[in-house]
Amino acid sequence: MFEKTANAPRREIELDFLRGLAILAVVDFHAHYPPIGTILRWLGLPALGWAGVDVFFVLSGFLVGGLLVKEWRVNGRIDSKRFLIRRGFKIWPQYYLFLIVNLFTGHRGWYEMWPAFLNIQNYITRGPAHLWSLAVEEHAYLLLVGFLVLASVMALRMRTVFWVLGAASVVVVGLQIAMMLLGKPYFATTHTRVEAIFYGVMLAILFHCRPEVFRRMQDRRWIWVGGMVTALLFFRFARNTLPGFLMQFGMANLIGVCALILTYRHRPSLKRSWAYRLVAWIGLYSYGIYLWHVSMMGAVVNLAAHLPAKASVIFTVIGEPVLGIALGVLMTKLIEFP
Repeated sequence: MFEKTANAPRREIELDFLRGLAILAVVDFHAHYPPIGTILRWLGLPALGWAGVDVFFVLSGFLVGGLLVKEWRVNGRIDSKRFLIRRGFKIWPQYYLFLIVNLFTGHRGWYEMWPAFLNIQNYITRGPAHLWSLAVEEHAYLLLVGFLVLASVMALRMRTVFWVLGAASVVVVGLQIAMMLLGKPYFATTHTRVEAIFYGVMLAILFHCRPEVFRRMQDRRWIWVGGMVTALLFFRFARNTLPGFLMQFGMANLIGVCALILTYRHRPSLKRSWAYRLVAWIGLYSYGIYLWHVSMMGAVVNLAAHLPAKASVIFTVIGEPVLGIALGVLMTKLIEFP
């Protein structure tokens, strides 16, 4: 399921597993009858599927930042042109096909879709709402490449790069809180949400440049388990308070960081289980699923309207995630993999 091909790097099953968990959370959050969200509400927790996007951000920073850091360490420079071309071929074929399909099927008009064609849909909020996070990632890639190329030219130490990213994250969190308090847009804008990607890059720097530090961090598992528990308790008891409002993204980012440190290259026995590998397999197609799963929701609801009430609910509960995932897998195989 995760073979290495002649021209492709070995896939990291742990990262695919986390992607799988994140995309399942997002699909559940967007569903009309979310099973996971319902269970969370029974436990007194709010629907946390939206936090799957923050987990994606941390993973993206760790993976993409890791590629750039490793290239810098091995070659002494970063080939920004090659990197951006590779990311473009990875992301844009499915993305622009999705936009074109929306236009030509009449689901959206050009007035709604043009910001997405320019990757500024997180600032001019029109069209499919879930595309905002893809704009944040696109902007983050450009920022990272520009910063790391400049850092390599200036021969900065990797420690300096690490602390600059940390300082930038503090600035972003400050902007985020200020925008919240002022009632300005904060949920989707790059300058208020990119810090999670920076956290992932900082972890990648530790992993590639100070692996002994990264391993010591992983060995202190109680810290990261405690972080996960703290975030869940925070959402349970503080979600309707001002601190809960201001710190919601920070807690979501904490979940992403803790999940990455706890699972990356750990628990080999768990990796052999069919459930783990199934979630990791879903994670392999997470980008396509994220793009296309919303396209099935309207179709499922329209079909369910012709069924008896109980059958309609059951069909919607099962059909939305299953058909959404199936469409994402299909489009990935048809468009992204070739």
